[in-house]
Amino acid sequence: MTVYSHSRISTYENCPFQYKLRYVDRVVPLLGNTIESYMGRIVHEALEWLYDTVVNHDLATKEELLAYYDRRWISRWKDDIRVIKIEFDFDHYKKLGRDCVDNYYERYTPFTQAVTIGLEKRLYIDLPHSKKMIGIIDRLDKKSKTHFEVHDYKTSSRLIEQPQADTDRQLSLYAMAVHQHYPEVETIDLIWHFVKFDAEVKSTRNKNQLQELALETCNKIDMIETAVADNNLPTSKSMLCDWCEYKKQCPEFATTVDSGKMTEVIDTLVSITQSDIPEDDKVVILKTIEDKIKLFAQQSGQKILVGTTHKATVEDIFERIPPDQGDLRWYGLQTALKNMNLEIDDLSNIFHTSELSEEQKNSLKEYFDIERSTKVVLEKL
Repeated sequence: MTVYSHSRISTYENCPFQYKLRYVDRVVPLLGNTIESYMGRIVHEALEWLYDTVVNHDLATKEELLAYYDRRWISRWKDDIRVIKIEFDFDHYKKLGRDCVDNYYERYTPFTQAVTIGLEKRLYIDLPHSKKMIGIIDRLDKKSKTHFEVHDYKTSSRLIEQPQADTDRQLSLYAMAVHQHYPEVETIDLIWHFVKFDAEVKSTRNKNQLQELALETCNKIDMIETAVADNNLPTSKSMLCDWCEYKKQCPEFATTVDSGKMTEVIDTLVSITQSDIPEDDKVVILKTIEDKIKLFAQQSGQKILVGTTHKATVEDIFERIPPDQGDLRWYGLQTALKNMNLEIDDLSNIFHTSELSEEQKNSLKEYFDIERSTKVVLEKL
């Protein structure tokens, strides 16, 4: 059974073809994340870390928080992150995110407004007709036994108006999840933190509204599943296309690679690989050629392409990526390893070590992300 999420449904609503690539075909995108997405991720991780110090009664200073933000910005960085708005550079976004964290700390310190009972809390949501969803709540706070708060951090450049907050689906689903998992709760405040504006927006939902939402969401899921079954997932051009990581693979934008020229492309890849050109230049040229090969493989369905002397195979790679220090899962992983009486320094190879049994490895998988990518492998004919 497919477990849906707000973001999964929103992907279909924004562009059915993007939904097809991401959730049906599970295609690896050729483009990296945008800088806005990256900044939002680092801001979220910094605020999660901050409230973890609050929960553990060891409140970080603002200077410690900003230092953590700076470390995460560097450690998470990938060279394929894209800037869409050419009037801004990477440093602009780094400072913007840092200012968001700084202002948030000043506004809410000493963080005694409520008791935090969940950070990045995953809750399943039961819908009618045996459908199921999952929500990940940025922060769940408890004001009293019957009064909870759902907090969501937003780094977007648009501040929503009250009518939008009152009809927002994402936090409505989170409210539904909280009611299902905490039946004693009577009141749930939904709170959006628009950190760019140093502002918050509040709303609530009653039971009738949540019942209507449950039925509407079921109907939407039925619509998606019918579209998938009928393979009716067309493109939908909009202003969001520039931010889409599948833009190169979209028929609205992608340049189709002539299959008759692929032999030449493979031969060029071999030539550049074996050449003596400066390494920095070689890396850039090889990436351009390999992206062209990956695009052709995606469009044609051919994973093995043949040149004059070599063949190129496009392979999917799945890696389990360990959590960073400061991530809540890192602490959980350390506890699990301690309970197994294990000390492993190189977490990246933990699933390849003979020190752990298969049962132990399976129990640790929940602490790791799965990163999927593709690579081009050259072999001589």
